[in-house]
Amino acid sequence: MKNFINRSILLDISNVRCDMKVKHVALVLMLVGTTCAFGQSNQFIDILLETDSLSAGQAAYLVLVASERLDEKTDEAGAFKALIDLGWVSEQTQMDTPMRTKDYCYLLMKAFDLKGGLLYSLFPGPRYAYRQMVSSQVIQGRSDPAMVVTGSRAMRMLGRVFDIQEISS
Repeated sequence: MKNFINRSILLDISNVRCDMKVKHVALVLMLVGTTCAFGQSNQFIDILLETDSLSAGQAAYLVLVASERLDEKTDEAGAFKALIDLGWVSEQTQMDTPMRTKDYCYLLMKAFDLKGGLLYSLFPGPRYAYRQMVSSQVIQGRSDPAMVVTGSRAMRMLGRVFDIQEISS
């Protein structure tokens, strides 16, 4: 919707006969407005890409905001509390606990309402969520369910989930 509005504003500006300076000022204001709106998430993504061990709090924020279940203005602590309230992690899990691959897969499956195979349907949990993600090629290359997820790997997996949803929608 935002892209449509931005494009229509741009088209309206281009149809009006005005000098080049006004067009440039309008374009700069539009770009600055959209950049400021996503400032917090951009900082989060930069930090995330540099991390070697994705924490449960970071995973909660990333997945819940990406799935539009949580507002972008929420912090990691609020996202982690929402994750516990949803019942997608155990109450023993701490916000700074490193996220294992199978747990991150389960979080992705739940947040994006992905349908799993027969075993995931019968026994929904991290084990079969991991197997489903491997079979759907969300997880590529060598991996282990107990392996700690890095920030860049979490982003790649999230991107592949978006690809899967685009195809199935």
